[in-house]
Formats: sequence, structure tokens, C-alpha cells
Amino acid sequence: MAKLSIGDGSARAVVGTTTNDNAATGNVGQVITATVASGSAVSLTTDTGANVTSISLTAGDWDVSGQVDFVLTGATSTLQQMGISLTTATLPSQAGGSGLGTDPLRSSLLQTTTITGTMNLPVGPVRVSLSATTTVYLVAQASFSAGTMTAYGTIRARRMR
Repeated sequence: MAKLSIGDGSARAVVGTTTNDNAATGNVGQVITATVASGSAVSLTTDTGANVTSISLTAGDWDVSGQVDFVLTGATSTLQQMGISLTTATLPSQAGGSGLGTDPLRSSLLQTTTITGTMNLPVGPVRVSLSATTTVYLVAQASFSAGTMTAYGTIRARRMR
């Protein structure tokens, strides 16, 4: 078991694992994920945020990241955006939005093309410090003028302290 040095010179044990299991709920290293599979992709409306999925995080300090897969079907698309947000169906501001600090909160891909296919884009990690249980959303938004677009993906959080 590792020892953590405390400011007063004492040492405390850090709970860890010596095998390939998961950290227990409430312990540093705890992982929470939620995934929406391609068969359950969320329909997008141009220039409107949509929740791809969400997770409920308890009080603590978390690193949150995600990936959104945009499915374009004959879509003329100019912009795909995604982000980690504390507000349902709302992209966070570029930096410092939604009370999430100054880390990069969202990713975007700017293009002008008409295609049928899937684009995979990552977002985060971003630090999320919570004083109470809170829902954290993986939000997607796209601008397109033809065809259809859907989104699926995964949000993942690891307790840092």
C-alpha cells in the first residue's frame, strides 16, 4: 500500500489495488461511464444542442472526457461540436463555461462537405469539482443544411480525489 505524505509530516495509506479490478465507489480512481451505441444514436436538429448521454457524479474532484460519433447521411455539414456540460442540451463556452474551470471543454470540427459516413471526435478531459451529486452531460451539436445527422458516444469520469 502506498503512503501519502501529509503537510504535518505524517503519512497516510492510499487505498489502491494490486490486480485488474476497479476502484471501489468513493475511492480515488473510481470510474463511471455511460455509452449510447450506434443503434440508439440521438437525432440531431441543425444548430440545436442534444444530450448524447449523461452520468451522475457524486461530490468530489473528477476528470471527465468523452467521444462523440457523428453519423452523416447525405448531410451537407459545416460544423460539428461536442462538450462536457453541467447544463442539459447546452454546449459549454469555449473555456471556463458551466462552472467547469479553464480547461478545454469542447471540441469542434469545421468543414464543408456533403457525405455519408461517421466522424469520431474526442472531448476533454476536463476537471469537474462538485460539492453535491450532479448530472454531467455529453452534448453534441451540428450545423447542416441537407440530409440527416445523428450522434452516439461515451462519457467517462475518473475520481481524482
